[in-house]
Amino acid sequence: MFFNNLKIALRSLRKNKIYTFITLFGLAVGVAASLLIFRMLKYELSFNESFEKYERIVRVVNIESRPEEGEIYHVCTPLPAMDIMEDRVSQFEAMSRVKEFWPALTVPDPNGGPPLKKFTIQDHETAFFVEPEFFDIFDVEWLEGQALAALSDPSSIVLNRSWAEKMFDSPEEAVGQLLVLNNAVTVTVRGVVEDLPTNSDFPIPFFVSWQTLLANADHFFLDNRWGSCSSNNQVYALLNSADQVEAANAVLAEVGQEHYSQQTSNRERWHILQPLSTLHFDERIGHSGTHQISRSRLQILAIIGILIIIMACFNFINLATAQASLRAREVGVRKTLGSSRRQLVGQFMSEIGLIVFFAVFLGVNLANFLLPFLKYISDVPETLPFLSDPTVWIYLAVVIVLVTLLAGLYPSLVMAGFRPVQALKKEVSRRTFSGATLRKSLVILQFIIAQGLIVSAVIVLSQLNYIQSKDLGFAKDLVYTFNLGTDSASLARQQPLKQELLRLPNVEAVSFCSDFPLSNNTWAQNFRYASRAEEETYPITNKFGDADYQKTHGIRLLAGRWYDPSDTIRQGVVNMTLLRKLGITDPNEVVGQQVFLGGRRPVDITGVMEDFHTYSLHSEHRPLLMTTQKIFHWGVGVKIRPENIPATLASIQEIYDRILPEQILDGRFMDERIDQYYEDEARLSTTCKGFGLLAILISCLGLFGLAAHAAQQKVKEIGIRKVLGASVSSIINLLSKEFILLVTFAFLIATPVAWYLMNEWLADFAYSIDIQWWMFAFAGFGAITIAFLTVSFQSIKAALADPVESLRNE
Repeated sequence: MFFNNLKIALRSLRKNKIYTFITLFGLAVGVAASLLIFRMLKYELSFNESFEKYERIVRVVNIESRPEEGEIYHVCTPLPAMDIMEDRVSQFEAMSRVKEFWPALTVPDPNGGPPLKKFTIQDHETAFFVEPEFFDIFDVEWLEGQALAALSDPSSIVLNRSWAEKMFDSPEEAVGQLLVLNNAVTVTVRGVVEDLPTNSDFPIPFFVSWQTLLANADHFFLDNRWGSCSSNNQVYALLNSADQVEAANAVLAEVGQEHYSQQTSNRERWHILQPLSTLHFDERIGHSGTHQISRSRLQILAIIGILIIIMACFNFINLATAQASLRAREVGVRKTLGSSRRQLVGQFMSEIGLIVFFAVFLGVNLANFLLPFLKYISDVPETLPFLSDPTVWIYLAVVIVLVTLLAGLYPSLVMAGFRPVQALKKEVSRRTFSGATLRKSLVILQFIIAQGLIVSAVIVLSQLNYIQSKDLGFAKDLVYTFNLGTDSASLARQQPLKQELLRLPNVEAVSFCSDFPLSNNTWAQNFRYASRAEEETYPITNKFGDADYQKTHGIRLLAGRWYDPSDTIRQGVVNMTLLRKLGITDPNEVVGQQVFLGGRRPVDITGVMEDFHTYSLHSEHRPLLMTTQKIFHWGVGVKIRPENIPATLASIQEIYDRILPEQILDGRFMDERIDQYYEDEARLSTTCKGFGLLAILISCLGLFGLAAHAAQQKVKEIGIRKVLGASVSSIINLLSKEFILLVTFAFLIATPVAWYLMNEWLADFAYSIDIQWWMFAFAGFGAITIAFLTVSFQSIKAALADPVESLRNE
């Protein structure tokens, strides 16, 4: 019976070529799209799960509550607090202090010459100072050495496999070799570990012992005060049991309270635990490793994947129910010859199952072909197994079963339910078919989804254009940026480097700084203004730059002047946001006044600058003090002219290599750095555009098939109308108007839904576009035009047919 049904199914599919092609291609596109989204979701949701004790691993973070700002989450722990936590939190089975840093690492020349090899950490990487207990928390495979022996002593480093191989060819050769951190601290390789998985938030190329940090505290800016809370200083711990988070939080809430309450009276501060399971998704806190992705974006991806596959099923249902009336006589004959309803359902389900199987086969190959393009909307590594991944085949098996049931069960039951007498008399085709309302509803739903995605793409793209064109308050074009070492030798060579760079004919200005105008770095502290007795209820953010920072980055002054050259904090320039929060309207009023950092350290205000964006447009302007502190000047900005840029960059490279031969120039233009802050938005735009177009394609395939069915159903009517003098345009209107009305109705429903959802998305930006009417009109007009062209093809074909032939056939 099975093979007989299969043979009949193949014959039926060959007979209805248009129906077969549309359903097969539509389903294949839907399967390919959902498979790619499944790959992204599986990768993102698997982050950090490779660690054996994943459910018990936590990170300590702290919360600050301020009257004006509410609760703010920080990923930092003061060093004295770490000591108390180790003693008091009994729920910790193991605990490790951690400090993130981004050093250069060189292989020294035994003869004292330039380094034999030199490497720098990339943007997505971060190195860790750790205690040996770190490896009791995070299980790694040791290729050489052991944690306790390797990381108990000063001047010890553990490399991962990749760095051991590129520095010394093999893990075995690496052990015992000398390396230099930041051209200042010599360390010995005591072990090599396997690379951590790509789906972890710890892309760590090497680990350095905590004792090395303590022995070089000044070089690595280690501050042991309660008031110092650097985001680089963190604590990871392993709980005795995964259900002890609340109990540990109760203990942590008391840690340091006597010290925090003495520092300021206008804020509260306490520590809590962040489970490792939330690290990849909690954007309130962040981390310095790989990218983060919010759960809401994953939900959007999942919804898009489900909607795409459902739209393909809608096409199946629409076309199958439309075809039902054409197969009524076949059903009547089969029932007259004794076929049961169960047998007929089996036959029709066989046809549908066959189409689904072929569609999945094509969809898998299409997805495999499109894999290289996945990098534009996701961070999924191209090297990650695809077809060899068992979960992919489990997913495909589930898709085959669900799609066959979803797309085939209703049409099969409808066709098998025809009464033989009515079917043979062709009364089914003359009556209003029960699936007509369903088909209209599904067409509307398809175009609601498609137009919603297109509107979303338009709004996201408009926001990205707004970001790119917005005046950020500083010069972002033609400013070439790179970093220097923080050792004393590098600091001593800053002025020779600057002088050499300024001699280049196409270099306008050079400045050194702690960070560039727009960055994620936060140097914030309490302060008191002028003669006011109390500290303000909000912090002031610091940026450190030399006297040429304004000229290099195009910062605009509103009053006073820029500060004088200095190696330490003496003078500073404040922004207008600070004045507004202080209740001062005249910028000249604050020139000559002082701010007291930490309530005590005086800084003379020499000028007031216009606000510039120090963070992405997701954040509002914050009170800012620009001042100078040479020991923090590890960034370099070079303002260049537009003439002969490649030659200028080559000259900068030559000067850098000559003055700093042991360091690596990793330069980028400022606008490239800015683009990195909006990668998620760019990917969301690409996602909406790509899948929006797929949704339109799938919807139009369905319309094409339904239009062909409608034309076939009205062959005699069209013939009579043409004999009676009907024009081609009137016949096109006859066949097209119903579908255009459906698409228009879908647009009316999609508009308020898309407006609400995108309004919520834009609310995440402190600075955003206003949603305009033309964005919806563009999507609606585009969808209606595409739908009209799709339907018109069949309508014109029917209108141009010879009426004599159609009437003769009838």
